[in-house]
Amino acid sequence: MTHIPIFLAADDNYAAPLSVTICSIKRSASKEYIYDIRVLTAGLSDENRRRLVNESTDNINISIVDITEALKEEKGKLSHLRDYYSESIYYRLFIPRLYPELERAVYIDCDTVVLKDIAELYFTELGDALLAAAADECIPGIEEFSEYVENWVGIPRDEYFNSGVLVMNLSLMRSEGIAELIFENIEKHSFDTIAPDQDYLNFFCRGRVCFLPPSWNKQPNHDSYIPPIRLSLIHFNMFNKPWHYSGVLYEDEFWKCASGSQYLDELREMLEGYPEEARVADIDATVKLIRTAGELAGRRGGFAEVLGNAVSVG
Repeated sequence: MTHIPIFLAADDNYAAPLSVTICSIKRSASKEYIYDIRVLTAGLSDENRRRLVNESTDNINISIVDITEALKEEKGKLSHLRDYYSESIYYRLFIPRLYPELERAVYIDCDTVVLKDIAELYFTELGDALLAAAADECIPGIEEFSEYVENWVGIPRDEYFNSGVLVMNLSLMRSEGIAELIFENIEKHSFDTIAPDQDYLNFFCRGRVCFLPPSWNKQPNHDSYIPPIRLSLIHFNMFNKPWHYSGVLYEDEFWKCASGSQYLDELREMLEGYPEEARVADIDATVKLIRTAGELAGRRGGFAEVLGNAVSVG
């Protein structure tokens, strides 16, 4: 049977929502394939490891991959993280290196729920694209983000993708040294960014992206509502977490999947006990993110100016 390699990244803070993502994959999985779900981590407790692996079934293989040693090689380069990001955002960059036997793989963030068979995503026709991804729908709706993407990162606003859902052409990414280019330039330039891994991936994969339909990375945005029946994957990005807030668009789909999770009680407790100071911090972080994007958009010395076409792929 064909194996479908799927990668996620998490630490103990995200073990519970990760379990919902896994449950959603299981709900939509076909009996025609074997789904190899690998959770990349440098910080999952033994208890969470045991509970997550116990979600395995006859055709769903779940394994925990500790990448602590791999991280040590690039430790000094993983800089300029903002307070609402963790080092785990870079884990997806290690997949080509850690799995030289794989030619392609799916990566998804663990704040997602999958509504269609993820094998459909895996079989996306890539051609000579380095990866497949959906355009980030939050960019056009906020002018500061759009100007930041175009002026600082150097990507047209409608060609800037969200890195939370990827079909990775691992063979091409290895042969063209994409991860190495990214780590080298993080160390050399340490550009200020609002989305570190995403900005670097966008710049070094520019012109080599197969764009997925929005249904494969739908964010809870009321301005671009799509009925759930027409969606393939929902991505509760930024602070739109249904385990923190009630009233998040598409929250019903999250809780349907969560009903099959062994973390259901903990998720309910997280929702009920999300503290007021955390809510205030989320608002402040959102305001800060937009303000930072606007400031960088008006500055000199971004990706586009410093690197230009001096470093390209293909």
